[in-house]
Amino acid sequence: MKMIQFILTILSTISLICGRLIFNQRHRLLSSQNRIIHSNEVTIIIPARNEERRLPHLLQSLQGQQGIYEVIVMDDGSKDNTKEIAQTFGATVYEIEQNLDRQWFGKSHACYQGATNAQSELLMFVDADVTFGHPHAIEKILNTYRKQHNHGLLSVQPFHETGKFYESLSAIFNLMTVVGVNQFSSLARQSNNDIAFGPVTLMHRDDYFKTDGHKNAQHSIIEGFALGEKFESVQLPVTIYEGGNDVKFRMYEAGIQSLIQGWTKHFSVGANKTQPQIMLAIVMWLMGSITSTLALLISVFAKPASRIVSFLFYVLYTCQFVLLHRRVGAFSMLLLILHPVLFIFFIFIFANSWRHTHFSKKVEWKGRSFKIN
Repeated sequence: MKMIQFILTILSTISLICGRLIFNQRHRLLSSQNRIIHSNEVTIIIPARNEERRLPHLLQSLQGQQGIYEVIVMDDGSKDNTKEIAQTFGATVYEIEQNLDRQWFGKSHACYQGATNAQSELLMFVDADVTFGHPHAIEKILNTYRKQHNHGLLSVQPFHETGKFYESLSAIFNLMTVVGVNQFSSLARQSNNDIAFGPVTLMHRDDYFKTDGHKNAQHSIIEGFALGEKFESVQLPVTIYEGGNDVKFRMYEAGIQSLIQGWTKHFSVGANKTQPQIMLAIVMWLMGSITSTLALLISVFAKPASRIVSFLFYVLYTCQFVLLHRRVGAFSMLLLILHPVLFIFFIFIFANSWRHTHFSKKVEWKGRSFKIN
């Protein structure tokens, strides 16, 4: 028993060290201080399919934002009031034109058609579940893009807001989405970034059409990866940022089934992009949820000193777990404290996603079947 507890203590210690290393570099948007007054230079392009519930929040958050030339909503065969709601907020709505062979559809198809209708120099593609939480959020993104001389690809991973209790089951997935892209850890090998987040992307129209934009993602489940790889391949910069209080989203309020389908759709695919040394650190850190819990349970049968040590490690790991997740979303404190529950759910979804990726080769999303190459 003593040997088991000793091993668990060592593993928990390693886990805490790994947790310190996987997210010790931050990428925040520029402050709104020293504001630059932008002319109306960016077109907001929103792909939408049956988004009558979420679209009003996004469009309302765009009201009063500076730098916007136009807002385009690409209606992808919606059966609800998506079109009417978009028009109420003054957005220009285009119906998706289906290609003849019907082999290209979904978000990437909608985004590319939206780009062909845009009139401004800069194109910002925004998912319908996103909202801008700061009155100068668009300006902040544009100012940050100026750092790369309005060229290349800039993307933002929104801060995840939750409403219902089950939505917090997304906690680990959101954290892994950020730490798994190799740009937030000092363990990363220095190389040009070729990964982009999908919810908010900004690029110059010349770069977009030079690289064929979302055409590169017509056979990809994660369009941000396809875009990032293409931009990097032609030596255009690819940068990624945290949304923080400026850019937020609420992903799966439609129900737990949509949450399961959403993460199953692509999560194991994304894991393939994580550098091995970072993946090892992530795995070791996640295992700390189990090792610290087992050590605490086993300590019940040990001496008081062992119980104190085990309890201390559980508290330290839990504090670190909460701290890291607070950077990427507002999740249930109860679930964060009971992190083994989140860990088990994460493993279940990851295994299911891996099965779809490597065996069935297809996933279901919003009433459509997507092939995985």
